[in-house]
Amino acid sequence: MKKNGFAARVLTSTMATLFIFCGLAGCGEKEVQEAPKEEITITFMNQDTTLGTVKAAAGELLDKASYEAFEQTEDAEFNGWFETPSYLETSKKDLSVDAFEKDTTLYGDFRANSVAEDTRHWYIAGSSKKGTLALNNWAGSLSDEEKATFELVPTGNATNEFALTIDLFEGDEFQIIADWSWDTQKGFGKFTQIDESQMENAGGLAGTDDKANVKVLTDGNYTITLTTNPDNQAQDTLSIVRNSDPLTDGTENQ
Repeated sequence: MKKNGFAARVLTSTMATLFIFCGLAGCGEKEVQEAPKEEITITFMNQDTTLGTVKAAAGELLDKASYEAFEQTEDAEFNGWFETPSYLETSKKDLSVDAFEKDTTLYGDFRANSVAEDTRHWYIAGSSKKGTLALNNWAGSLSDEEKATFELVPTGNATNEFALTIDLFEGDEFQIIADWSWDTQKGFGKFTQIDESQMENAGGLAGTDDKANVKVLTDGNYTITLTTNPDNQAQDTLSIVRNSDPLTDGTENQ
């Protein structure tokens, strides 16, 4: 009995000591201290003009009051914020739900209510092993009459809308240029409507999608449509639609 009583006292004393120790050390509880979130800067642009900046904690939504004034402009309709200056749809951001983890530049798409007339002449420029583009040879030295074969002409359907219908063949590559000059080249990334089972991004010397060659995967008669804004080339858009099988066999230029 004495041994049992001694053991009980030792156990009680040990538990009391452990209780006191845990009370002091906080056994079973972890004190978590969150590190302060990194402060980031969001820069808002209208083309090359900086509208302003907003500071925010990384990963947290922006306060609408901090940027809504940047969305207001005269004689233009605001069409959203984009992470790319060419307003790629995949880069569009909804600031009511999208947060940012690092410094970010956003580009506002402001669509002018009135657009200046585009007086430039637009052409397809490319190469082909058997089709019409074989003559083109990437905007080679051609007569004005030969250049007219490759011109996108005004459709009359909308302001600054130009179109060309042409036979294209598998392996053909092309871009769109103004005034037979490569200063204005528009490639795969500028197409807002393109069937990637019929066309693919073939890259190019410029290193950007907007100036990448379009490569034809499927023979066909195609209509290419271009819409421009001379005051903001980032708003220029292209589409290409297959109408039918080619109307020629592609041997006329061989």
